[in-house]
Amino acid sequence: MSYLSSLTYNNLTSSTSSSNSSVDTTSSTEGESSTYETYMSLLLTTLQNQNPSDPEDVSEITTQLATFEQLGLAEENNGLLSGLSEALAVLQGVVNDSAAQSYLGTDIVATGDKAPLEDGEAEWYYVLEDDASNVTITVTDEDGNVVYEATESGAEGSNNFIWDGTADDGTTLNSGTYTLSVEAADSDGNIVDSEILMTGVVSALDLTGDEAILYVNGVDIPISDVQGTRTVSREEGSRK
Repeated sequence: MSYLSSLTYNNLTSSTSSSNSSVDTTSSTEGESSTYETYMSLLLTTLQNQNPSDPEDVSEITTQLATFEQLGLAEENNGLLSGLSEALAVLQGVVNDSAAQSYLGTDIVATGDKAPLEDGEAEWYYVLEDDASNVTITVTDEDGNVVYEATESGAEGSNNFIWDGTADDGTTLNSGTYTLSVEAADSDGNIVDSEILMTGVVSALDLTGDEAILYVNGVDIPISDVQGTRTVSREEGSRK
């Protein structure tokens, strides 16, 4: 009768576990390796001592050996993938930092409604999904006070807006950060969706966080908000 006939994975690992119950620091990986080696030793012993006229049935033990090997390969692959993921994350950080550095001193266009008023000008773009016969433009200061409001028409696509810092009461406002809001409607009064973009020259960078931050004269711009570099000259925009 085969002495392997009653051997199963469960009773083998159970036996191995009970014999090492006093060793609490043994890792699961070491346990699997030890069990794999025990199976292999038993298999080799069986093959060496089997009765040629009545060979042992080792199909179960070889199947379990294959399972252990697959688990080992899976763990190795997981380790390789984890290492690759970490390497890609580092590489992405290097690429982002390099891209941020390339924007230094460049006039960028980025998603955002805040823009600096400097040298008597603050500039934005507003992008309309359709033509709008009525576009209400509102500029507020850092305290949320409305300092300028106007109405104009706008075409589908990008529309440039430059404000000279003059408030509705005629006073010239100080340099600082101002916010633009836009409400647009077509000739039938239907709302036209819009998006606001700011523009300005990148004067400094912050590369210490998870995402590079560009400074545009007091306005913080995450690099993911950058849409590109400025392509429209100031003379081509509408001044208000």
